[in-house]
Amino acid sequence: MRLARFFFFLYSSFFILHSSFSQIRIRDIYAAAPDSIFPLLTKNNRLDQIDFRENNMQAVVKNRFDAHAEFVGLSEKYLQLCLSEHCSVEMRLLSDSVFCMVQTYSAPASDSRVRLFDADWHELPQTIERPAVDDFLSEDIDTDVRLALQALPLIKASLSQNDDNITWELQTSELTREQRQKAGGKTHVIIRKLVLSQP
Repeated sequence: MRLARFFFFLYSSFFILHSSFSQIRIRDIYAAAPDSIFPLLTKNNRLDQIDFRENNMQAVVKNRFDAHAEFVGLSEKYLQLCLSEHCSVEMRLLSDSVFCMVQTYSAPASDSRVRLFDADWHELPQTIERPAVDDFLSEDIDTDVRLALQALPLIKASLSQNDDNITWELQTSELTREQRQKAGGKTHVIIRKLVLSQP
């Protein structure tokens, strides 16, 4: 009986250790990204960023255009980096085989592209539903403002560092000053759980 318990304990310990060592980390996925995903950075750039960040150093490298690219945040499941003055990226593991990537472009208003990949960087057919402009607006917002926002629907997405939530923010900076005044207090932020849906 004691021998059986010993072997059960040994097997359980091995299984736990194997699971912990084989767990996928977002840093490893980022390091293995194809060059086509991050054309501004070389693989050595990305490895340097990870090394700097994990050693509590400022994780700044020069991209291919000789501009600064900075690694802003890193945890087991989440990372954030600024590729350039106008482009940032967030990535978050949703499972051992799926992660979400948000690419945000600002010029100066921000607009985001949200994509899903498996751990080998194959883009998945599932999509994350992007809110409609009306979802952000109060019912009593000025009609002209509503039409202006619908004509240029710029929406910024942000991933949470702590959970699987995504935050959507409708951008109003492209409105005229008068329109922005009318929109004041009439728009709101949307926070949703990341749920996979079919395209």
